[in-house]
Amino acid sequence: MKITANDRTIATNSNEKKVSLSEKFNLVKTHVSSLAITSKQTKIKETQSAIIDASKKRVENYEAKAQRNETDYRELTVEVTHAKYNASLLDLDAKAMKYTIDKNINLASAVNESREYKKRLKSFLEACANNDASKLDKALAKLQAHMKASSASAITVAQVATIMEHSTTTQASYFKKFATILGVVSSERSNQSPMTINKESDVYKDFVSL
Repeated sequence: MKITANDRTIATNSNEKKVSLSEKFNLVKTHVSSLAITSKQTKIKETQSAIIDASKKRVENYEAKAQRNETDYRELTVEVTHAKYNASLLDLDAKAMKYTIDKNINLASAVNESREYKKRLKSFLEACANNDASKLDKALAKLQAHMKASSASAITVAQVATIMEHSTTTQASYFKKFATILGVVSSERSNQSPMTINKESDVYKDFVSL
């Protein structure tokens, strides 16, 4: 079979991708291997341990998949991304970490969620724990302002997406999921059903008081 110049270009680009991903993985692996439990409080230690274990599992998954020639590049990328963002959950400041314990929030449950979910959850927790609205990302800040000014007892995922100024409901769905875990809202499985806003929830009160 004749190999064309285009074939060589595709092969080269593919190899460059793998080299780049491999380098990224090595950086993430080094970081994950350095993670350690830093708290003396039992509940925080348990949370940190669960997050570290989840990060290491993703590293192990990458290494196992990388041994298989047929493994899709995207599969490897997913493992690196999750290892990185799982580890990032340990970057919460001390107040935010304590806040999760005081409010009985299962931070470790986020390890199986997307990187955007983790980023938005961290933004929410650090803002509430530090009583600092500047720690909210732009979308959450818009939602916070709306909920603070509204007397509505319920809100839909579609409404959240509109308030956040997003063209899809992906990010709004992330809010629904962690807000349900945090007790800010009560919701059904379907995104078509309105979320009930739990205005007596301490976390809700912390959020709208920013």
